[in-house]
Order: sequence, then C-alpha cells, then structure tokens
Amino acid sequence: MPTLTATARVALVRPNVVMMPQSLSFWGPVPPIGLAYIASVLRDAGHEVDVIDSVGEAIEQFEDFDSPAGRMRRIGLSAEQVLDRIQPDTRVVGLTNMFVHEWGNLRDLAEAIRARFPDVVIMVGGDNATAFWPWMFEQTDAIDYAVLGEGEATAVALVDRVAAGQAMAGLAGIASRVPLEEDGEGACDTGLSIRSRKLSEIPLPAWDRFPIDEYLAYADFWGVHHGRSMPILATRGCPYKCSFCSSPQMWTTRYVVRDPDEVADEIAGYVRDYKVQNINFSDLTAITRRKWTLEFCDALEARDLDLTWQLPTGTRAEALDAEVLQRLYDTGCRYIKYAPESGSERMLEIYDKRLKLSTILDSLKEAKKVGLVTGINIILGHPEETWKDVWLSFRFMVKAARAGCNDCGVVTFGPYPGSEDFHGLVERGEVVIDEAYPYVALSRGSSESVSYNPRMTNRQMRAAQWSMMIVFYAIGSILHPSRLVNHVRSFFSGRENSAVDQLIRTKRKGFRRLDPVVDPAPEPVAA
Repeated sequence: MPTLTATARVALVRPNVVMMPQSLSFWGPVPPIGLAYIASVLRDAGHEVDVIDSVGEAIEQFEDFDSPAGRMRRIGLSAEQVLDRIQPDTRVVGLTNMFVHEWGNLRDLAEAIRARFPDVVIMVGGDNATAFWPWMFEQTDAIDYAVLGEGEATAVALVDRVAAGQAMAGLAGIASRVPLEEDGEGACDTGLSIRSRKLSEIPLPAWDRFPIDEYLAYADFWGVHHGRSMPILATRGCPYKCSFCSSPQMWTTRYVVRDPDEVADEIAGYVRDYKVQNINFSDLTAITRRKWTLEFCDALEARDLDLTWQLPTGTRAEALDAEVLQRLYDTGCRYIKYAPESGSERMLEIYDKRLKLSTILDSLKEAKKVGLVTGINIILGHPEETWKDVWLSFRFMVKAARAGCNDCGVVTFGPYPGSEDFHGLVERGEVVIDEAYPYVALSRGSSESVSYNPRMTNRQMRAAQWSMMIVFYAIGSILHPSRLVNHVRSFFSGRENSAVDQLIRTKRKGFRRLDPVVDPAPEPVAA
C-alpha cells in the first residue's frame, strides 16, 4: 500500500478517573502514560493532535454518584466541558479505557460526543477496550472502533486511513462496530495489533501536551509518595499468563525490554524538565532479568540523579537477590511490591504463577537488610480457593511479616475482562455482563462486592480480609515498633514510607479534596 500523505485532526481524551471512597483500594489521578504514547506517535506521523486530559485539567473537580457497588466519585471535567474543548474540524476522537469500572462514564461521554459531532470517528483503546469491546458495542453505537492490544502502530494506521478516506478492511489490530468486509455481518475484529519489536523506535510520551504540573502539585496516588512523581515504562508485556490477569489478551506473552541507557536518559529528562523527585515504574512485571537490572542501575548511577524510584505495581522475586537489591537501594529505589498472590502452592498452580514462595521470602529478608520498604499482594476468594488455601495464604503473610515485609494488600477476587478466569465464568453463566458488573465485580471487598466462590460469602471474605491484614500489621508493629511512630507522623505530615501511610493520607481526607504537596521529602526509613 502506498504511503498516505493526508493528515487529520485528532482529539485524544482522557475521561474521568472513577474512584470508590469506601474501598480499601483506589486509583487516584496519575498522568496517563498510555495516552501520552499515542499522542506522541500520532504527532510524529504528521497529524494535528489535541489532548483533552479531563483529569489533569480539573484535578479538584469531582462529582459523586450512586452505582450498584455504592457511592462512587468521578474526578475531572464534565462531559459538557470536554465537548467544548473538541475543535469543530476534528476528524477522530480517541478515548482511553484502562479499567472496566470506568466504562459507564466513558460510554456516556462517547454518546455525548456522538450527539454533538455526528460525523466524527470515535475510537477507544486500552486494556479494558481490548478485552471488553464486544459488550461495548452491544451497549452503545457511539463507538466506531476499538484498538486492540499495543496501540501505537494501529492508532496511526487507523487515523491515516480516516484522513485518506480509506476503508478499514485489512487493518490488523482493530474491532469494528460494523462489518469490515462486504459479506460480513455484525461487529468484528481483526485480531491483536502487531507488537513492536524495537521499543527504541517509539517516541517518548508527549508529556508536553498534558498538564503535568497539575499532577505533580499533588501527592502521588500510584506509588508511595516521595515527591513530584512521574510514571515510566521500561518493559512491555509479561512472559507469564496468570489466570486472573488480562495481560495475555492485551499483550500476549511476549516480553520486550528497553535499552537501560534509554530508560535512564528518559528519567534524567524528567528531572531536568519537570524537577521530578521520584519515578514510578508502571510495568506489568518490571524485573525479570538480573543482567538488565544491574545494567539499568549502572546507567542510572552514571547520571548522578538525586531522586527515588519504586516498583509499586507488583513484580517477581527471581532476579531480586542480595546483590541486586543492594544496587537498587544504592540508586534510589525505596519501595518494591511483590506479587505472590497466594500462599497456597495449589492455588499458585491454578493461577499458573510459576513461582516459589521461598524465593519471595528470601528476597524479602534481603530487602529488609538493605533498607528497602516492601509489600506483597494476596488474592482472596478465587472460585477454586478453599478455606485451607486461605489459611495457607494467612500463614505465608505471617512469614512475610516476620521476614520484614512492611505492607500487605489483601484484595478479593474480581474477574477482569480478558482474563482466563473471566472467560470461564462468563461461559459458565456465573458472570453476567449487565449494568452492575463493571462496578460490583471489581469493587475489591466493599459491602456491595460479589463473591464468585461457592464456599465463601462476601461477608466471610471481608472478615477474612480484615483479619489477615490486622494480624499482618500487628506482627510487623510488634517486631518493628518504630513503624507505629512512622504511621503517626504520616497522619499529621502527609509524608509516606509505606502503603499504610498512603491509605492514612487518603482516608483521613475522605476524598473530599486532594492534598497539594507542601513538603514532599519522605521520612527516613525505619527498621
């Protein structure tokens, strides 16, 4: 096909963040790294790109609403304000959708855009769009296309075709609301987009198009707050295929890493341009290769940057031995979240986690020695889980606390769209995709969440969740009394060292208003 030379005006929209104030877990306003990459490649392709970051442009504006899972809160511009920012000559509107509980809000926005701009092409992308697009097309006719999987190349190709007035037939990596072939019927997809093998060819996120200073003026909602924080990706994909995770459908299992020097250069640029004090690695699995990790530490050390960095998403422990952990700490790493997900070997086999619990415990002990703050994730209530498995997870949590682990997040199982568990539950009729599903399925242990385990009620899971976490933190506080002092300091100062400090900060304000950063310096890490 000949190179297309026509260009189009594109509006990339980040819809509202939707939060559940009563839940133990939350997603606050953070810079949208996926959309920033899309903005960058479209701009490099010659298209005129307008970014409408509804969250960053109105980070203190919110509205409460009732949902099947209880009271929710949306943060950001109203739909009307977003519409007013879309230019009349816009040809394509791109909406990003990471989480299913934000789908209802995005659907309403898409329909409002369609009503005012009936001729515009509306595309949606992101993890949830990749997995949930069949139900999106069922619930609204406002969306034309979903970009499936890694979005940069597909988004550019789609906009190129819109600009040139060409059909989408033959374009890989999209789902279409209407047939792409003359003899087709109904919505269809062309499979996942072709993954990029050379991440160095993808331009850096176009943060200059986003209100980054607005994000940086507030406490970090992604990692533990250590000052002005930016997200970064050093890898793409995950080589594993956990049954509860949507990553295999979004990224397949091909794991691609960036050059360590390029990652270090990007970080140095953020320190220079945005006076960043902390970096949050947003990777699905940030560290799997020992050699790469040590090379990255060398590259970061060579740039002599005065900052901290952390791994708040959850990573594996195989490459995190004593030497590597010491190098992480020496170069500014201060927080690592491990992701065992269960203390039961049987459940790990069901999850297809492919890890050894002893490896995590050994790594936690070594991390404690070098001064790193650590956390672990545990899932409770998977359909196959028994109370014996819960007991084994509880016992593992006790071992982790004794090994020096600072934090433990116990979350109730929710069927993420695109995951193996999700598809199985849908096929068996145990998950029904209705108006309530996006809220109750992933409400993380709220009083309105749903149990997908035939042996456990929601009330029983909530009781187990709280009991496990109380015991974990009680043991940690008994073994390390200075942690209690740190938590009290956090309550009054807003400065954080652990996830508990973060929870205290957010719960203390009741989500009424985000706290501007006054003194971002973290407290010294206690034993």
